[in-house]
Amino acid sequence: MENQCSGVFVGTDKRGRHTPHNKTSDAALKAVRSHIESFPVVDGHYTRKDSNRKYLGAELNISRMYQLYQEKNKDNLPDNQIVSQTIYRKIFNEEYNFSFHIPKKDQCNICVNYQKATSSGTLTPEEKHNYDKHIAKKIRARQEKKTDKDHAKENLNTMVATFDLQAVLQIPCSLVSQIFYMRKLNSYNLSIYNLASKHATCYLWSEVDAKRGSCEIGTCLYLQLMSLQRNIKHVILYSDACAGQNRNQFIATCLMHAVTTLPNIETIDHKFLESGHTQMECDSMHSAIEFAKKKTEIYVPQQWSTVIRMARRNDPYLIVPLTFEDIYDFKGLQKQIFRYRKEDINGKKFKWLKMRWLRFEKKDPDHISFKHKFDDSFRKMRVTEKTRKGRPVNVMEIPKRYTAKQTVSAAKKKDLLNLCKTGVIPSEYHSFYKGLQSDSKTPDILPDPDFEEDEIDSEKE
Repeated sequence: MENQCSGVFVGTDKRGRHTPHNKTSDAALKAVRSHIESFPVVDGHYTRKDSNRKYLGAELNISRMYQLYQEKNKDNLPDNQIVSQTIYRKIFNEEYNFSFHIPKKDQCNICVNYQKATSSGTLTPEEKHNYDKHIAKKIRARQEKKTDKDHAKENLNTMVATFDLQAVLQIPCSLVSQIFYMRKLNSYNLSIYNLASKHATCYLWSEVDAKRGSCEIGTCLYLQLMSLQRNIKHVILYSDACAGQNRNQFIATCLMHAVTTLPNIETIDHKFLESGHTQMECDSMHSAIEFAKKKTEIYVPQQWSTVIRMARRNDPYLIVPLTFEDIYDFKGLQKQIFRYRKEDINGKKFKWLKMRWLRFEKKDPDHISFKHKFDDSFRKMRVTEKTRKGRPVNVMEIPKRYTAKQTVSAAKKKDLLNLCKTGVIPSEYHSFYKGLQSDSKTPDILPDPDFEEDEIDSEKE
């Protein structure tokens, strides 16, 4: 034979050199990558732990993205070019440093790590000890809230409330698949729930008017305190322990100023629930709002008011819309009036990230009382310069935070105008989007921390 010599095969061995019949083509892989990259991604809220990590919206997951991939390519690719979800997932996990945003307060890192270590058999005695302490703190915080709630029901001069920011309310809100590929406008809702009366208030604004930080939260709290009936002398507030929004010197400035200037309030307590376990009555409000939004489509911020009004038929939530002109500058006020130290009056360390209870009293305008644990004794920190005994804190008008509306990123405005152009956003709302102020220097970042991100110290904010 031609390729044999003395019974020895001398040709090229072609065994195993053919392309496997089930090999995914380069064109199919390219289509997957193109689809993954078509979704808008943003930087983390803090961008410190992993500066290369990008985040996709919380409304997405691999299964939803794969479903959208199938819908988008059913008419563009032959059936044998549509890859399986397994391959789609493999490319996503191995080639992209993307995460789906999980708000920090929605998942507990300590509990997640404990469960992983327990399942893998790698749990150390120290990890077990820290977990047990964490659970004990969770239980103790819930006991404290229940005690205060029962007290408020029996004492008409005490008001106990929880407050919390709802997950970002995005606009437009619709089931049209094209929306998933576009950046959306953010609206914010701070909910305040009275534990005794069950009355609830929603403070609403959008990123067009303000941000989502401590000045905005402080504004809502201050307006709520001003609206209280004159018989209320003692206010107890519960919140999560987010340093950037709630557990910081600027919210403390807000509450100190309120107890000093509002005539009826004598004491304000601000207590913090255990991180990762901040479930509270506001959550029921947010669930009701999420359910109500499924019944309608939302194209401009004002329409969120209608949705929230629909969320509870009996005793509807009170809605207070805010604009940039309403936001107080508690950071500016703090610099003018209060000085926060790193030590208490006895020279012991004061740590914001360990704070469990802050107390503000009209009778003592120069100090804040605080506890790092609910069962500790109160310690005091001076927040004003030393003055003549009995001299009140300087009472002044709170400066305003903003002088104009905020800008959105140029990329976000481009996406929103694209939704107008394609008719996803109805024509009667186009003028609102065309009027948005944009800037190429305005970044697209997560509006709230992801559970993977490290907490910040508010003193370094």
